[in-house]
Amino acid sequence: MEGVIKMLKQPERDSRNVNDLFYEAEGRQIQKMNKVLAGVKLTKSEERTLIWLAGWEESTVDNLLSVIEKAARIRANKKGGYAHQSKTESER
Repeated sequence: MEGVIKMLKQPERDSRNVNDLFYEAEGRQIQKMNKVLAGVKLTKSEERTLIWLAGWEESTVDNLLSVIEKAARIRANKKGGYAHQSKTESER
């Protein structure tokens, strides 16, 4: 499966001792991460870290994703790409 880019997958609820509210919030966080990180190849360690981070407060995850998007736009702008043309909600 080398070279295949896959999305983060939320662990099964039954495999962990978490309540329903946590599991639902974690799922929303992972969806946001997948949207921002679409097309990015991650190591298993990076995947585990991001899934762990999905359990944190929503504003923490939103701020980290905002920084990732900003960095990607700056790099794209320097290379002549067009990812810099769209702004995140926090920048509007």
